[in-house]
Amino acid sequence: MKEFYQLRNNLLLGTIVVAFFCFILVWYFYNLNMSLNYLLGACFSLVYVRMLAREVEQVGTSKKRIGGTRLAIFIGLIIVATQREQLQVIPIFLGFMTYKATILFYILPRSFLGNLNKSEKNG
Repeated sequence: MKEFYQLRNNLLLGTIVVAFFCFILVWYFYNLNMSLNYLLGACFSLVYVRMLAREVEQVGTSKKRIGGTRLAIFIGLIIVATQREQLQVIPIFLGFMTYKATILFYILPRSFLGNLNKSEKNG
């Protein structure tokens, strides 16, 4: 479980860092309103990751499988974004997908370094 908690914390912190970096970039290249929409989606991304981690943590003890209640967060966010004129769907959607970018930034270097370590041992 120690590795799981470390992974969870790394993903949460990484999502915050990536979201902040992207928020600054969107603000610089577009405008404050669009970057705030992105940040709204990124905040919901953090909530999604926390809920996912909580469900994964409970799989071995009280839950037999992971449910789909997290999907309601995404659906609700998109419905609210389409109904409000002040909100823009695309930046919110991309903000919500921030956790996926964080996972890629976390997994890809470890995959390549893992392959390098294996080839060094074999070679």
